[in-house]
Amino acid sequence: MKDYYKVLEVEKDATAAAIKAAFRKLAKENHPDHHPGDKKAEARFKEASEAYGVVGDAGAKEEYDRLRFGSHGTYGFKEKPVNPEIYVAQMLEKLYEAGHDDIRGYLLNDIKKLREEIETVRKIIKEKLGYDAWKPQIVMDHAPDAFASWISEDMEVRRSKIIHVALFNLLRQNAADSKRDHDVERLKRRLEHAWEEGRVAGYRDALELYYVRNK
Repeated sequence: MKDYYKVLEVEKDATAAAIKAAFRKLAKENHPDHHPGDKKAEARFKEASEAYGVVGDAGAKEEYDRLRFGSHGTYGFKEKPVNPEIYVAQMLEKLYEAGHDDIRGYLLNDIKKLREEIETVRKIIKEKLGYDAWKPQIVMDHAPDAFASWISEDMEVRRSKIIHVALFNLLRQNAADSKRDHDVERLKRRLEHAWEEGRVAGYRDALELYYVRNK
């Protein structure tokens, strides 16, 4: 499991105020607005946001510390153990929906931004096809580039917190061995992928709703 204290350049026993200050410093230094097109800075910004989403929240920090530094929990014998993949599948669906609602809600509550995105994708579609039409796949292909320019610090921190709460819950259900970093990271990537797929779908659905209404 990734060392989020090292990412934020603080000690494990750092105070909440010190953790927040360290995150603010890294976020400011690496914010995409200050480094347009710099993928390394963008990655550092996301990594810092991910770390703060965990150790910057008291509940998530406690669970993270237990899983990273403590012993694995004892759950007792079960005559008919449940396949952990059932819990994983349920969590993937929930994260897809959460990512979808996060972006769709953001855009539908910011009509100015929604109009800007509509104009951008219309321009892209016209360049590709030569005419104005609604093409969901082109819109979804553009979504990651759009996100890079306006996904906020708060959205990234919230994303990290939700994904890690899901991860910790699944580790308690033995969906992966918390002592094997590779297994934990693989499970986390599955959760992140579900969230990102939901985000892309939420972007598509918000734009389509506005496009159809204002065609």
